[in-house]
Amino acid sequence: MILKINKWTFFFLLVFVLQACGGGGDDDGGSTNTSLDYSGETKQASLTTENVDQLSTAAASGSKQAISSDNVPVIGARADMPVTRQQINEELSVLIGGALSRGSQLAARGVTAARTEDISNTMCDSGSVIIEYPGNGVAGNWSIEFNQCAHRARYGNDSHSTTFDGSVEGTYVQVGNGYRLTLNYVNFTVEVTNSNGSYTDTFNMSVTCNSIDLEGVNASCEYHSDYRGYDNRTYRVSDVSVSGNESSGYQVSVRVYDPDHGYIAVTTEVPVTFDCSDGHPSAGRIRVEAADGATALIEFISCTQYVVTFEGVADTYSWP
Repeated sequence: MILKINKWTFFFLLVFVLQACGGGGDDDGGSTNTSLDYSGETKQASLTTENVDQLSTAAASGSKQAISSDNVPVIGARADMPVTRQQINEELSVLIGGALSRGSQLAARGVTAARTEDISNTMCDSGSVIIEYPGNGVAGNWSIEFNQCAHRARYGNDSHSTTFDGSVEGTYVQVGNGYRLTLNYVNFTVEVTNSNGSYTDTFNMSVTCNSIDLEGVNASCEYHSDYRGYDNRTYRVSDVSVSGNESSGYQVSVRVYDPDHGYIAVTTEVPVTFDCSDGHPSAGRIRVEAADGATALIEFISCTQYVVTFEGVADTYSWP
């Protein structure tokens, strides 16, 4: 399979645009677990008086993670950040696209053995990128190790340096006339430095894309992010849509997977503000929907307490 660099670059831009918009396919909750960390329940959860508090914690911490997931890198959504999320994603897409096109170019010249290559000089202004290719082009399992790979660029009247650090693990499989591609970002850090200061975020995330053609023009992508919740359990979020900002509060729609109970749908009724020093929400209201249409409302009343209304009864809880 021979792929040109512009084709890969276009594809990865597509992946990040879909991801940033909260796009992607739906999950029936019973699919095989392919996450980095999550190994919990994948069926739809049932709301009961015994678990409503725990699922409320899941919903709150899931809403917080949804904001991070929707804005990967999170720094791209900060009000004081002059470089946009799209610009950062484009830089990372070009780097990954260039790395994978190198594998296809080598395969086209008959270099088919699995190999490790240092492509730092062509990909980074400083730092390094080491890629492990499979035996045939990019088909199979491969990984890219970014070690403080800095890329300098200029937007408007200011220049900046974007530094990528961490691992990207991928699997590319041809399916019929198309393909399936999975990308895992493992402890991946993005740092942007310009004349106004430095901005950093670290995340774990998986993206899965399916395409009916090899061009990637008709690719459909979904992503999920695994994380530690407010109660230190490991959760997953997917099907993310976020609007708003730190000042006005966030409107969130997200599916949250609780490791013990399964997934719930979380939507915002009153914009949620996350301005507590420990990362908890201080104001806003969200709705949780579980199996059989059962719902609960969670009202954030302070940095230490929230009120859960379920089956007509309102109870006040403190954060774990």
